Amino acid sequence: MKSSKPTFKWVTLSLSAALFLSPTLVASAAEDTLADSKLSQDVLLDLDLIKHQIPTTFEPGTTLTYDADLEPIVTYDTSAEEHADEQQGLKSLGQEEVPDIEGRAAEDEFFKSVAESVKDLPVVDLGWDLPEPALGIAVMYGSDGHIVRVYVDESMASKQAIAADIPSTTVPYPGRLPAGTYTYGSGQKVTISAGAVTGEGRFTVFRAGVGGSGTVGSSGKTLGAGDVATKRQIDNPVQNTPITARALDTDISKTVYKNDIGSLPDAVLDNYFWGWSSQQFGYTYSDSLSFPGRYYYRF
Repeated sequence: MKSSKPTFKWVTLSLSAALFLSPTLVASAAEDTLADSKLSQDVLLDLDLIKHQIPTTFEPGTTLTYDADLEPIVTYDTSAEEHADEQQGLKSLGQEEVPDIEGRAAEDEFFKSVAESVKDLPVVDLGWDLPEPALGIAVMYGSDGHIVRVYVDESMASKQAIAADIPSTTVPYPGRLPAGTYTYGSGQKVTISAGAVTGEGRFTVFRAGVGGSGTVGSSGKTLGAGDVATKRQIDNPVQNTPITARALDTDISKTVYKNDIGSLPDAVLDNYFWGWSSQQFGYTYSDSLSFPGRYYYRF
């Protein structure tokens, strides 16, 4: 068993052990009279598939890191547990945010108007920005089991050596793709009209030192709470552009600021670390946090 890096605060398992411990597989096996043989077959099938193709979903809160034999090492996020005392302090101070129920109806109408304005324009499916499995490729999965980011573990492989294999492009700054609707990942959608951009799907999070992320964004600014990254392949607005973002399950709406871009293979907005003892969108922070959300801005 390989130990995890101190900056990640993860617990590590071999892939086969993680698959045996998977609640889905265990529940499936419990319902089958041939549980042992079926479970073994499932594990073998999963191992073979994962060695040749990055899974688009996996056990929530895990990271798969490929070794030289393309055998992924499974790492579990324990960042929330590590900072539980700080988060408990937050709750006792009563600093929770207030849902914006009244503003949602008007926002719903705005999203509908943007969609209506581009209904006759192309709908383009961009698929997935995922490389082939290779030594040092690491894939982080969110609390919902979907991909947060893909990066290179530079303790195992050279970032430059495989960067060309990651099939992503960047819209020239400042700018965005032509007007229309763009879909990708597991159902992410960015709509661009003559004067507005909307994004609907998942929000993810990032912080310096985790998942290949740094402290300085594409704007040159040292990132802080309230800074976000947009998907570089679609939407690269002017630095510090104010963006209205809403978490759909808490109905908390905030103004955030675009100061970075990222590959965002399965998210519409990536939110920078807001601290262990504060909330954003009604959530306390963990490195694998992900949740449904949408954003918009005018230009």
